[in-house]
Amino acid sequence: MTRHFIIPEGRYYRGNLHGHSTESDGANDVAEVAQLYRDAGYDFTCISDHYWTSSRFCAQSVTRAPAQDSTDFVTITSAELHCRGKQYDRLGLWHILANGLPQDFPMASETESGPDLVRRAVEAGAFVTIAHPEWYHLTDAEACSLAQAGAHAVEIYNHSSAIESGRGGGTATVDLLHHLDHRVHIAATDDSHHIPDDAFGGWVMVRAENLTAAKLVAALKAGDFYASCGPQFSCVTFEEGRVEIDCSPVQRVILAGDNDRSTFVQGDELTHASFDLRNVELTFLRAIIIDANGKQAWTQAFWPEHAAE
Repeated sequence: MTRHFIIPEGRYYRGNLHGHSTESDGANDVAEVAQLYRDAGYDFTCISDHYWTSSRFCAQSVTRAPAQDSTDFVTITSAELHCRGKQYDRLGLWHILANGLPQDFPMASETESGPDLVRRAVEAGAFVTIAHPEWYHLTDAEACSLAQAGAHAVEIYNHSSAIESGRGGGTATVDLLHHLDHRVHIAATDDSHHIPDDAFGGWVMVRAENLTAAKLVAALKAGDFYASCGPQFSCVTFEEGRVEIDCSPVQRVILAGDNDRSTFVQGDELTHASFDLRNVELTFLRAIIIDANGKQAWTQAFWPEHAAE
C-alpha cells in the first residue's frame, strides 16, 4: 500500500492570513504591520483590511503592500470582504476572508449575497476562508452555503476572537462541513488589529515551492499547509491503516474522526505517536497536537479512502 503524506517533510513558510491596518480599523499602518510580522519570525503576512462601503471602519479599495516585500518576506494582497445578509451580525454583514485578490476586485454591491461574493472571489483567483464562525454565530445553513459556493477553508482558530470574546473556535463548523463531505481546509489566524497585543497567536505553515505570493496561494488552495498556535508538525503519514506523527515536543497527540470518534496518547515531551486504525472504519480524520502550554496545531483532514486510490 502506498504511503500517504498528510504532512510531508519539506520547507514550510509561516504566515498570517488575516490582519488589518490603518487603511481600515487597525492601529498599525501597512509598513508597521509588515515589519512587526517580519520581526516576529514570519515569512509572509496578509493585510486583509475590511472592504465595504462604510468608510468608518472599512477601506475603500483593496490594500496592497508590495513596497514591504523582500527576498525573505512577502505580503499577499488580501481583503476581508463584506456584503449584506448575514444573520446574527449586528450590522448584518458577512465576513469573508480572501487572500490573493487582484487589487481591482470590485466591492460587493448592496444586493450581492455571501455565497455570490465567495464565488466571485474564487473566480478571481483568491483563496477564500470562512472567517471566525464562532465569533459571529455562523449558522449551519450559512456555513453550508459558503462551502457550496466554493470557500476553501474555515478558521478553526481566530486569535483576536479568542482573546477578546472567548469565541475564537471553528471546530464545530469544520466537523459539520466534513460530515457533509465539504472538504474544506483548516486555518488558524490572528485577525490582528492592534499589533502586538492581538497578534502572533494563530498562523499557517505552508509548504510551497518558493516564497512568492503566487506559490503560497497555490499551496493554500491545494491544502498543503497546517494550522498552529505554537506546536509544529514534522511529518504525518498514513500507510496500511497506521498513522505516524512526528512533531515538536508536546503533551498530547489526538486523532479526531467522524461521528465523535477519537483516540489519543499523552506524555511528557512527546515527539512521535503511532496509531493503528486497521480495524477502525473512518470517513475522515485529522491530527491535533497540544503542548505543555495548551497551544494546539491541526493537520488538514484526511479521507482514508484516498489510500485505496
